[in-house]
Amino acid sequence: MAVIERRIQQGDYLLDVFPGERTIAAETGVSHMTARKAVQALIGKRVLKRGAAGNVQINPQYKAAENVAQIVMLYPAYPSPFLTQLRQTMAQATRENGMELRPVQYVHWDDPVVMDAVNHADGAIVIPSSSDVPERVVQAMRDGKCVSFDIDLSHHGIKSVRLFPDAHIRQVFKQLKLQGHRRINCISTHTKNAEIERRIRLWQDWIKREGLQGDLWDNPAPSFDDPTPYAHKLMLEHMMSSDLKGTALVGTTFPAALGAARACWEQDMKVGRDIAISAVNIEAPARFMTPGIAGLDIPDLSSILEHCFGWFLHGKVWDEPNPLEPRRSTLFRGESVGLTP
Repeated sequence: MAVIERRIQQGDYLLDVFPGERTIAAETGVSHMTARKAVQALIGKRVLKRGAAGNVQINPQYKAAENVAQIVMLYPAYPSPFLTQLRQTMAQATRENGMELRPVQYVHWDDPVVMDAVNHADGAIVIPSSSDVPERVVQAMRDGKCVSFDIDLSHHGIKSVRLFPDAHIRQVFKQLKLQGHRRINCISTHTKNAEIERRIRLWQDWIKREGLQGDLWDNPAPSFDDPTPYAHKLMLEHMMSSDLKGTALVGTTFPAALGAARACWEQDMKVGRDIAISAVNIEAPARFMTPGIAGLDIPDLSSILEHCFGWFLHGKVWDEPNPLEPRRSTLFRGESVGLTP
């Protein structure tokens, strides 16, 4: 009984139908008879109820009495310290606001969990993958209580949060210029999406406006692949061909900068002395590397998430710009650009 009730409170059955007694018995290691008694007792407590067809389901009155909102974080199913850090940030924020966060991974946009999350949660924070969002999912997100994080979908009429505003990204480029670099190359190996293209465009516009030079090294990894080894290989190719012009390099993402830094180490080029490497945004391991990789860290999202929660649960008007952006940046000045953090 305790296991079942705890699962209900934590949203384990939010996206699935309530399981049968034999399934519960197998999952919890008890006999079928024990599982049946537990279900009957929870029906008696009005935690569960039987539907018209005899199937067991969660009692809506119980869910209302518990008064715990279920917020889903829907994100792509590939290993990423950035997504893990974002998940931890959101989990802490939901707990502080008396809610439960249900992290749900998806493999592709046709994955059944996508529509279940969009349609059944009190609110859904969606991290889009690199693949274009299908129109049916766009429509469902637009009709529901959904916010797109990191990738701006406001042109589809979807509430969006952009983690790294244009002005903040330019701080990464500016840091390199202030150290005297006049040729700042850009390496990008993340699967192409609107956010990656925006970062490349910002770099191109900035070096042109500042009268600087730079080459784009672009080799996108396939969707859901780790871009780090692609950056490593791409950097080695430029080094081996004696095509390594410039003294500074910025990665559109942390894995791009990390792969490039590893290639430099293998070729006895010291990062932070012989070449400066930074990333538009870093991930948690960046601060503990030698050298630490410079770039923008995940900003303070407390006020942004509270705004989203107010819209999810209380119908507060979204009176902020769309996309919503953090006002302050968190620039980590790692040794990879020759600075002491």
